Amino acid sequence: MSSRKTAAEVHTQLQVHEKMCEERWKTIYKKTDSLQESVDSIKLWLLGGLTTIVTALITLIVKSI
Repeated sequence: MSSRKTAAEVHTQLQVHEKMCEERWKTIYKKTDSLQESVDSIKLWLLGGLTTIVTALITLIVKSI
């Protein structure tokens, strides 16, 4: 027969669980921040490339007229 857990045991297990989850969330937030920085960097490169392409096209059109 299995014995039922007491309220104190459940409370202790919940405290341990909360500490573990807190550490996991901290790790997730750090990785998410790093990922956001990478996305922002890629976005800047894409905008710079698009600006270069549009400028080159406009220059070619104007020069051919």
